[in-house]
Amino acid sequence: MSKKERQRKKNIIRNQIVNAAKIYSSQLAGKSFLYLYGEEYFEVVFSKLRFRHLTGVCTSLSSADFYKKARKGLLSVSQFYFSNDHPYDMVKKKLPCLSNLPQITNSQIIVVKELNTLSVTYKLGLTNLDFTLGLVKETDMSGGIKDWYVPATLRAKDKSIENSFDAEFVTYIFSKDSSSSKYKDIVFSDPDEAIPESGKGLIDESLLMDQNTMQG
Repeated sequence: MSKKERQRKKNIIRNQIVNAAKIYSSQLAGKSFLYLYGEEYFEVVFSKLRFRHLTGVCTSLSSADFYKKARKGLLSVSQFYFSNDHPYDMVKKKLPCLSNLPQITNSQIIVVKELNTLSVTYKLGLTNLDFTLGLVKETDMSGGIKDWYVPATLRAKDKSIENSFDAEFVTYIFSKDSSSSKYKDIVFSDPDEAIPESGKGLIDESLLMDQNTMQG
């Protein structure tokens, strides 16, 4: 492959990263999402520091600097590269999924449990069958484990249902700013399902009253 062709391909990847960062910034970063399925629930926080890893590229930039430059359109092609573990073809598949990541937060999706990959088993994941988000519990600087999950891997067309121990449809998704104490917005609901009791403690009471009125 000629140097000109390599440069052309990197420019395409760079533009995709910038576009994905703008979508991530406007629709996901700084927000928390509550997923309910059956009688279970969990929360997902989309940290700005997770964006770099989800792109699949290699870089010497910190997670914060990479995200900031990408969001502002200041990321240059010299600031990221590919490797045997992070090849161009893999990144090429990931980036359209990353731009479509909000679909995981506002439509009917599937929770997968004990998602097996070649190197890691994720306790939980979210999939719309086009791509899968593997989740891990957030940890603090001292190694303490938080109550919520964060994105750890983004995988395109990886047969996540077949590679998981179990799978279940999400019945409700709620969203809030990460600084808010309660969830006040419903972004997806199954009209045939009531809100499970298990997650009601995290939802604003006024919203629960509205839902009870609608279902009454």
